Amino acid sequence: MKRLIWVLMTAILWFGCKPGIPDDIIKPDKMEKILFDMHIVDGYISTIYVPDSTRKVAAAYYRGIYKKFGTDSAQYNKSLKWYNNNPKELGDIYKNIEKALKQQKKAVDIADKSIQKKKFKADSLVIAKKFKADSLAIRKKMKPDSLSKAKATAEIAKNKKQADSLINIKKSGALEVVSPTAAPVQVQ
Repeated sequence: MKRLIWVLMTAILWFGCKPGIPDDIIKPDKMEKILFDMHIVDGYISTIYVPDSTRKVAAAYYRGIYKKFGTDSAQYNKSLKWYNNNPKELGDIYKNIEKALKQQKKAVDIADKSIQKKKFKADSLVIAKKFKADSLAIRKKMKPDSLSKAKATAEIAKNKKQADSLINIKKSGALEVVSPTAAPVQVQ
């Protein structure tokens, strides 16, 4: 009988004293979202070069994050200390944050590529229009002698070749970028 009581008491203590997340600590799913936003803000703030501006901007962003998640800096700092003392939970949180940051980076890269394609096409059209205007101006300047005509024709051919190489967008989606002195390079 004594043995049974000891076994029950040990079992109760074993299962009853299981460490968990205290009630005054921010829960892992919420803490993950807060840390994600904090890291995004920290990345932005690192691009500001004026220290006084950095402090003002950072304080405003951090207050906004606390307000968004219904917490304050004291609870955040207390929770962060608890998670630092419990590295397994913090590691799990950061694995999820890393995945979210990678997804966001992919989305930004895709958006950036589409903007670059549109900008390249627009720049190509500007170059083509400029080429036409330059060609007309060169033809108007031509003198009747054959040497001037040959120089003007060579300059027109050079400008046309440069404009054609910059406008050349292949059907496969690859952009061909040509510098005036180098051979064509394909950009994927």
